[in-house]
Amino acid sequence: MKRKVISVLLCATMGAAMLAGCGSSSSESTSDSTDAAAEDTAEATDEGTDESAEASNTDFSGEELSILVSAGWMDNRYDETIARFEETYDVTVDLQTIPADQYDDLLQSKLSTDSCADIFWIQSNPFAIDSVIVDPEKYCIDFTGAEWEGIMPEARKASCMSGDKLYGLQIWHNSPEYVMVYNKTLFEELGITEVPTTYADFLADCDKIAAEGITPWFVPGADGWQEQLAFFQIGGVYEEATPGLYDGLNNNTATFADNEKMLEVLEQYKELSDKGYLGEDWIGSDSTNMSNDFGDRNIAMAMANSSFIQQIKDDTGTEDEFGLFLIPLGDNDTYPTNPAGPTMFGYKGTEHEELVKEFFNFVTTTESLQEILDNSPAYTNLDVNDDAVEQHWLPEEEEFMASVDESKMATPVLQTGTKYTNDYWSDFGSDMIAYCQGTMEANDVLSNMDSNRAEAAKVTGDEAWN
Repeated sequence: MKRKVISVLLCATMGAAMLAGCGSSSSESTSDSTDAAAEDTAEATDEGTDESAEASNTDFSGEELSILVSAGWMDNRYDETIARFEETYDVTVDLQTIPADQYDDLLQSKLSTDSCADIFWIQSNPFAIDSVIVDPEKYCIDFTGAEWEGIMPEARKASCMSGDKLYGLQIWHNSPEYVMVYNKTLFEELGITEVPTTYADFLADCDKIAAEGITPWFVPGADGWQEQLAFFQIGGVYEEATPGLYDGLNNNTATFADNEKMLEVLEQYKELSDKGYLGEDWIGSDSTNMSNDFGDRNIAMAMANSSFIQQIKDDTGTEDEFGLFLIPLGDNDTYPTNPAGPTMFGYKGTEHEELVKEFFNFVTTTESLQEILDNSPAYTNLDVNDDAVEQHWLPEEEEFMASVDESKMATPVLQTGTKYTNDYWSDFGSDMIAYCQGTMEANDVLSNMDSNRAEAAKVTGDEAWN
């Protein structure tokens, strides 16, 4: 890559979605009403960027653009696009990739000391800008009216705005995110002919799988962000059990603590952990070898993005077939709708504001979007308003999406549907582990989240917590 300085402290094998990470919504999120505008938007973006590249090619010569990002949010999928950007403008891109467990603290330090990179990322949702960045007007370039704004579906754009101002750009996928990926061939061989839809059925299936010496549901606890998915991705089941819960949590009239369905889910998770069904040392295991473990039939199920199925096949050459089903804790039958995801922002204190803006223009052209998708090891599609992008949906994804009732897709996942929750993803995961180890009570895990959310609300001056 031309004159590129890469500061990589950790290479993640899976995109940290954190987070939830990681952002997915139902296949309906790019509505038909936006289709007519998509082609015009893409065409205008391409033409505008091509013209600006030709006009300003020499203007940026010799400049360096720094990007601060958490591991897993860009990975190799942006490499070719960055290389073209460097070549087009005769610049250098300094990509600073930080381990996920260190990123948030480092970003806050950089912002508070006015020493941030030209572009920085956060895991954003409709509430995150005000709680993570706190003062976007001070720290972020205002992109309101940018030519690439229409590339984003409205649901995703909501995670990039504070008030009526556009600050961020979210290019993320629309796959079923962090559902159960399972070995369909193995299930059939063990006489499991239907995917479990209740916890009781799921536990019975785990019994059969464990009897064969295979880990039923592998959870890589050492990654630091995955065990939480089992709790947060099923937000719809909490809302169904307590109608109005999300509004209550967002207006400080409801709590996590003492919520019966949440307690039920934590208790079921601990039961699986106690039985060894998440892996004998799941707390100390990471996801580095997960695709091979699937291929070697060491594990039968894991929470993953749906497109991980292709990674298993590519990495192992297995002839086994794989499928998807909803996480069944709490008898969940709701889809993990999530319009959130990793989002890039321009740092207002940059000395290279025009170059930052040119980068945002550049990555939203059809050529760049296609390049980012084609080079993505884990995703089969991008959730963008550009019909010229050739998507790569898997048959397994399409089959799964068709099996879920649309009425079960209305509630977003808990971490992005409620204020300040995703900000304490890591804390909640640590508490889940403490609970599974017997050093914390289930309700204390929930109470700690209430306390943390209250602190975040005070920082932002949320009147509901006054």
